[in-house]
Amino acid sequence: MAIFIPEEKILEIKNTANIVDVVSEVVHLKKTGKNFVGLCPFHSEKTASFTVSPEKQIFYCFGCGAGGNVFSFLMKNRGLAFPEAVRTLASRYGIEIPTQNLTSEQKRRFGEREDLLKINRQAMEFFKQALHRRPSGQAAMNYLNKRGLSTDIIERFNLGYAPKGWDNLLNFCAKKAVPLSRLEKSGLILAKKDGRGYYDRFRDRIIFPISDVNQAVIGFGGRVMDDALPKYLNSPETVVYNKSRSLYGLHLAKEKCAIANTVHIVEGYLDLITLHQYGIE
Repeated sequence: MAIFIPEEKILEIKNTANIVDVVSEVVHLKKTGKNFVGLCPFHSEKTASFTVSPEKQIFYCFGCGAGGNVFSFLMKNRGLAFPEAVRTLASRYGIEIPTQNLTSEQKRRFGEREDLLKINRQAMEFFKQALHRRPSGQAAMNYLNKRGLSTDIIERFNLGYAPKGWDNLLNFCAKKAVPLSRLEKSGLILAKKDGRGYYDRFRDRIIFPISDVNQAVIGFGGRVMDDALPKYLNSPETVVYNKSRSLYGLHLAKEKCAIANTVHIVEGYLDLITLHQYGIE
């Protein structure tokens, strides 16, 4: 049964959880001054660049750029959705989540939102594999390298590639038994004008996954690698993606902005990624 988790309960769980204890189950941490350091669990490294701050209750890796709070860590480490991470910590610290039953309409919306977030995560992995493993992704990788992006940065932002063709993602999702109605609501496919099927929205484009502050993938941007128009194609507004309330890269920048007391705002995806490439995070 779908259960609504009040915002104040989420805050209580966040304030109760000890990020050092949670991370220590995965990473061997060593105290250095006020913080703890260890080898990053999200990329391969020999010199510890992964830092946990018990004072700020955040983690950050200076090697791959992964960072966030205790919820973010569980989501990234275990592949959990945000509600799952909240429930996991609530159970760990003995915090009871009120069983406020949702109305049938609230259940429908809740279920649709969870489904779309899951579909977006699966699509992101498909696009990443197409970039790294498909022969057709080599041209996209060459383009990103020419733009000066390193392998670490490409991985940090989960960049991908939508292959040429009309039904690559469509076929991938069919194998995953994703309902067409849900896939259409995600904005990743479009109905053909004659009503006889669907086709992929993104084709032969660099893919930029768009995440919310809780690191859930809510939409995508796609860029061509030549002079074709439109240069950029974005996901339409959906149950999980509201363009006017979404800021690309905020999930990676918010902790650093708070620490530096500084915010840099730029126009495009590659502008922001390039700043990270040069250490302006």
